[in-house]
Amino acid sequence: MGKQDSVAVAPPRDRRTINGADLVVEALLEVGAEKVFSIIGLGMLGLGRAFYDRRDEIGYVGHLNETNLTMMAQGYARQTGKPTFCFVYHASGTALSMMSMTTAWADNVPMVFVSTSSARSTIGRDQYAGIPRSPIEMSSQFTKWSHDISAAERIPEILARAWEIASTVPMGPVHISIPSDLYDVEVATHLARKSLKDTQRFVETAPDNAGTAEVARLLANAEYPVLLCGSEVGNLKVWKEMVALAEATGAPVICEQDPSYLGFPTSHAQYIGTPASNADVLAEADLAIAVGYEFTEKGIPGEAPILPASVKLVTVSSDPLLHGKQLRPDVALQGHLAKSLPLLAQEIQKVPATQKTMKARAAVCHAKREARAAAIAEADAMSRDLSPIPQKRVLRELCDKAEKDWIVVQAGSTLGWHLESMYEFDDPTNFHAVSGKASAQGWGAPAALGIQLGEPDRRVLAVLGDGNFMFSATCIWSAAQQDLPAIFVVNNNSGWVCVPDAIDAAYDRETDGPGRDAMAWTWGEAEIDYVGFARSFGLEARRVATSSELGDALEEAKQSNRAWLIEVCGV
Repeated sequence: MGKQDSVAVAPPRDRRTINGADLVVEALLEVGAEKVFSIIGLGMLGLGRAFYDRRDEIGYVGHLNETNLTMMAQGYARQTGKPTFCFVYHASGTALSMMSMTTAWADNVPMVFVSTSSARSTIGRDQYAGIPRSPIEMSSQFTKWSHDISAAERIPEILARAWEIASTVPMGPVHISIPSDLYDVEVATHLARKSLKDTQRFVETAPDNAGTAEVARLLANAEYPVLLCGSEVGNLKVWKEMVALAEATGAPVICEQDPSYLGFPTSHAQYIGTPASNADVLAEADLAIAVGYEFTEKGIPGEAPILPASVKLVTVSSDPLLHGKQLRPDVALQGHLAKSLPLLAQEIQKVPATQKTMKARAAVCHAKREARAAAIAEADAMSRDLSPIPQKRVLRELCDKAEKDWIVVQAGSTLGWHLESMYEFDDPTNFHAVSGKASAQGWGAPAALGIQLGEPDRRVLAVLGDGNFMFSATCIWSAAQQDLPAIFVVNNNSGWVCVPDAIDAAYDRETDGPGRDAMAWTWGEAEIDYVGFARSFGLEARRVATSSELGDALEEAKQSNRAWLIEVCGV
């Protein structure tokens, strides 16, 4: 071969130096990240090389698209409580991850999104995968902090700061951008060996004595108090402190209408359900103590007030933006719930209610619990041979067959109306959903996979509507690729039935079948083969037409340590 025909070969990189991509991995290891979620594309090849070279030190999770990838990462962050890093591709990858950013904002999930942006030499030229300005502008409404990194040497500093901000209560997402050329910029020094894990954090603030004493005084004078338990209680995993507070008051406990986390055991004697099923209790209440509670309005015609105007309101939260957001409280207690709830319970015990008052509060709880038990008994009495399977019967079968330590992910619009009342949770941290504030179809299946990654020794049971599943169905590839034993139960009622049903209810009409098909609210004549689809990805799968068959399929899945999809012929 002549000299003019020789092929130029890049010289090997000097291992005594380190480049921007290596600094990324070093920073993630230093802050304590155990997994990283990423999809590598052009402009990110150096980062892909760095993750590949150190894949034995940090778990790498890839996927087919950034929407599913980042929702998996969100599930992982929700379960572990640690910030999760997601590295996404330029404009398109950032745009595809926006749904996860919005839900992380809504549900206070600690995440760090890192967008690769244009090389510094081409910014503003509408170059390949162009971003006119900065990718962090795309998410600015939903993040706690954002930053464009301008020099490779600053990568460790900024990523460590992002981790800290995302994980500080109230938790939430952070968005960072890194110009693509920084991954290959070499620097002379490595990251200083001062791990963020060594930092002692003293950040759990608490309300003052005057505030807790005032709440205790209001409670002592209340005849019909209620406790409103919000998702923040579950998010911060302080449900035992919430139980202690509830037992000190004796008051009935109502959870958010669409909680992202449960903060109270649904099997507890004081738990009575959601606002929708307890309008009578709220109408009689003279005091509401709302703990980390979102009064999320839906904004639909004829929507009833969240609380009667006559009810005195106390709010307790670590989030300064929660007080007075939707309703103006009479008293607002600011502080981390891990500190606030015990202090409040202690103050209440100093001025205990009379025995007569406690009996009256217990009677309200008992009556509601009796009604709840009767509804469950009615569902349990349904024939197990009915087909299609009634929704309440589906949920009772799941509750009966699931192990107590299984984690349930709720992402079925119509099934979700009944899950809280039909499925008992002794441990409320075994429940995950997307809140009404977030409202994101397609969230359930990928989030369940991320939760399973965060809790590999337990089973995750994802309860999905077929519309919700169709939105992100390709995510189940990761169940086989990552060998995750999640169980997906898909309620097949042939469409987004919640949409026309809601239209009919709101406007007192009845949309017909052909019209629903024409509007793409239902699938029409399409015979979607969910079982075949799941098997093509390597999952075990089965279609069931009766509650009895569902029970058999769940038992079979229980004996297996593989991913399963069970298609339910439901209504």
